Amino acid sequence: MQGFELEIKIQGFYNYIKIKKIRNKDIVEKTGLKKSNISNYMNGKLEPSENFINDFEKCYNVNLDDFADSEMLKENPPEKNESVGDVQFYYPENTPAGRRLIPLYDSSSTVGSNPKSGIVAETEADNYVSEWIDPGDWFKNATAAIRHYEDSMIEYPSGCILALKEVKERQLIIWGSDYVIETNEYRITKRVQRGNDEKHIRAYSSNTETYPDGRLVHEPLDIDWNDVGRIFLVLGYVIKKGSGTMVYPVNKK
Repeated sequence: MQGFELEIKIQGFYNYIKIKKIRNKDIVEKTGLKKSNISNYMNGKLEPSENFINDFEKCYNVNLDDFADSEMLKENPPEKNESVGDVQFYYPENTPAGRRLIPLYDSSSTVGSNPKSGIVAETEADNYVSEWIDPGDWFKNATAAIRHYEDSMIEYPSGCILALKEVKERQLIIWGSDYVIETNEYRITKRVQRGNDEKHIRAYSSNTETYPDGRLVHEPLDIDWNDVGRIFLVLGYVIKKGSGTMVYPVNKK
């Protein structure tokens, strides 16, 4: 199985367990894998291996390609020079001196899986720096990165790492672009537009899934500027793989 094919199946795996509402314990009982391994797959600490994906497909009698919301990736596979080694990851105890490193926050609060609000409250672990990243030449302006677990923004695969640039001057906001917005209560990734007045911004999801009655699952949110602690422009995303790192720039600014 080629690396790109495996990425498609991994995305299908995450989509499948969401759709079927499969619990960790169900996977453990079905595959015989250790609970700790499954937990690591689910929280993004480990990427599912090819052997695991193959076993999962056999146990559940499913072709995960059918559940991969990755048509864009299938039709536009990355160029060879986008499978790079110049985006490097370091654990806090092994950070090299003299390198421009940005923090990777191991957060699960950029989540759109709450069907009513698309919001998950932060915990104390949300601002924990799990690794430091040397973004290389791909994201020269990046000031931070965060693990992204959500389904409200279909451009970004759940489990990927978002490269971010903090915007400190609100007049520099690029309306219609994607941002990570932090408040005291939550952190979300949304497409930002002007609000109904100068005191608010409106945050949209790109996932247009609806309920049977036609109502959007991920409805737009009006956010008071006074509640915004920090706001980051999304520059692109990174998918860590055993064979390398796949880089997908979004906003080349």
